[in-house]
Amino acid sequence: MQLPKLIQAAPFRLALAFATALTGSTIAIFGYIYWQTAEMETNRMHRYLELEAEEAIQATEPRLLEQVETRMANDLHQNTYGALFDPQGVRVAGNLAEIPSDLPVDGVAHQILATPLNSGTPRIEAAIIVARRRADGSVLVLGHDLDEVVALQSVVLKALERGMLPTVILALLLGAFVGTKALKRVKTLHRTIGRIMHGNLLERLAVTGVGDDLDSLAVEINLMLDEIVTLMEEIRSVGDNIAHDLRTPLSVLYARLERGLTESRPDALHETIGQSLADLDRALTTITSLLRIAEIENSRRLRCIAQTELTELAAEIHELYEPLAEAKSIDFQVVQSTRATVEADRDMLIEALSNLVDNAIKFTPPGGSVRIEIAEDAGVPVIRVTDTGSGIPAAERDKVTQRYYRSDRSRHIRGSGLGLSLVAAIAKLHGFRLQIAEIEQGASLGLLCTPRVSLVEH
Repeated sequence: MQLPKLIQAAPFRLALAFATALTGSTIAIFGYIYWQTAEMETNRMHRYLELEAEEAIQATEPRLLEQVETRMANDLHQNTYGALFDPQGVRVAGNLAEIPSDLPVDGVAHQILATPLNSGTPRIEAAIIVARRRADGSVLVLGHDLDEVVALQSVVLKALERGMLPTVILALLLGAFVGTKALKRVKTLHRTIGRIMHGNLLERLAVTGVGDDLDSLAVEINLMLDEIVTLMEEIRSVGDNIAHDLRTPLSVLYARLERGLTESRPDALHETIGQSLADLDRALTTITSLLRIAEIENSRRLRCIAQTELTELAAEIHELYEPLAEAKSIDFQVVQSTRATVEADRDMLIEALSNLVDNAIKFTPPGGSVRIEIAEDAGVPVIRVTDTGSGIPAAERDKVTQRYYRSDRSRHIRGSGLGLSLVAAIAKLHGFRLQIAEIEQGASLGLLCTPRVSLVEH
């Protein structure tokens, strides 16, 4: 990859930012060490001079003069100060020309400017000096210049200068390595996505198994692609199923109308028109159901969200279908063990429950029973429709929500095979779950009304 493209890449810029932050933190750490080293050495000198002065003023004047002279004699590098001044401030002994005017005589070490007496011209230099007054009024002054502190700071600074360059280079190389490695993975993802965009929907993004953000993104995109492929297969199958299901009735309708042209009896013509209208009604019902399922599946969110009382919903459905149940001598009732309210689109729930009740009555023989039950399952409201009909075999429970699927037991009963597909689409849009329970006789289908925060449209 060319250098400009590498620099413009987001993973490389991120790694470069990390390297810069690492370099900055290293400089801050070295700077802190530099400052703390000087601070610690200065504090040590303060404490040493204060203790030395406190001990020295306890000695007699001859002994003190001897100590001052010995101190000067041992100072080969001439970096210490020691002097004794009489009560009038006249130097008695030592290498200080005078008591510094800004030096408090308080026994505490201070960092000030001093004038030492050397073999050459007196000079003014920074030093740490402490002054204490003796009982006779004389003043003892002890001090040390800052050459050792400056030398120590110089050593630390040189170490900082020598160590910083390798640290910066190492950080930049590490950032470039990490950025290039991440960029290779991103480039691989781009190539794969390009092939997918060109029509190869069976291609999937590589998952390294590291478990990082790129792996998580690849897994999510792969799941999305699986869903897209599934939806496209469903679209293809819907088209095939529509063509297959409408071809036969339309052919029959065509043949019936063609024969109707030759009918001379009005009653025979009337019968032909009636049968043709019935066939057209079934075809229109199938198309309307497919369009309704597509409309629900393409919805991104529900528009008419409200608190829906399941008891009222069940009572309304019971009132609507009770005449149909009576016509087949079916015992139709509502059984309620709890009151439950859910957030849902009321009209859609009525549509889903109507399909469940219509199927239950349709597949229940005369003398059977159909119940609408309102209960709780692990604290979640559920509205369930149970019948004593032919039931749903265990092997077919995963297939009954597919469009146009009809089991062998129900092929003799008129229908489009789209009712449960519509119910499943409404349940999915709400975040509910279509539950098919296992019972000894008949079928029991319910909507497990799992709450979902994202139902509410903002």
